[in-house]
This record gives sequence, C-alpha cells and structure tokens, in this order.
Amino acid sequence: MILSIDYDDTYTRDPELWDKFCRLLLASGHRVYCVSARHDFHMKEVRKSLGPIIGDANCIGTNGQAKRDHLWKERGVYADVWIDDQPDTVTIGCDIGDIGLLG
Repeated sequence: MILSIDYDDTYTRDPELWDKFCRLLLASGHRVYCVSARHDFHMKEVRKSLGPIIGDANCIGTNGQAKRDHLWKERGVYADVWIDDQPDTVTIGCDIGDIGLLG
C-alpha cells in the first residue's frame, strides 16, 4: 500500500505519533510519501523532520498543485491512502499564498 501524509497541520500536529506510524508502515512493507502544497524550496523543514524516516526523495512539494496529480505526473506514483487536514488539496490544489508559503 502507498500512503501520503500532509505536513502542515497534519504531521505537525503530532510529529511523534506520525513518526511512529510511518515507521510501522515501512516495517510492514508499505511506502510512505509526505506530499505538501508547499513550494519545493520550502521543503527543507519537512526533509529534516520526516525525511530521515521516509527518505528525502519521498518528501514532495507541489507548489499548490493538486497533490494527487502532482505525485502521479512527477513520480508515476498513485497513493492508495491520503491523510490530509485539507482533503481538497489532494484533488484540487490551493493557492499557496493561503498557507503563507509563497514561493
């Protein structure tokens, strides 16, 4: 199974919980991505916190594009499960100005 977790206001609400969950998923043979609406050059914090667990390459910023489409088009990956506090960003995307992360 392939899972995607959002960073801002999802992972950041309880990093310790998500770290344990991601480790369990990986130990069970699943793949985990962190897909954020952030611009890629705002992903340093994400790669520093979650990257050591899931891999830096699996921490992806979409620059506001729909996360599902970006993951598929850029990586050829289709996530089975999306964990996100703003589910619309998975299929529609958002204005990154709305989340304070202007590129």
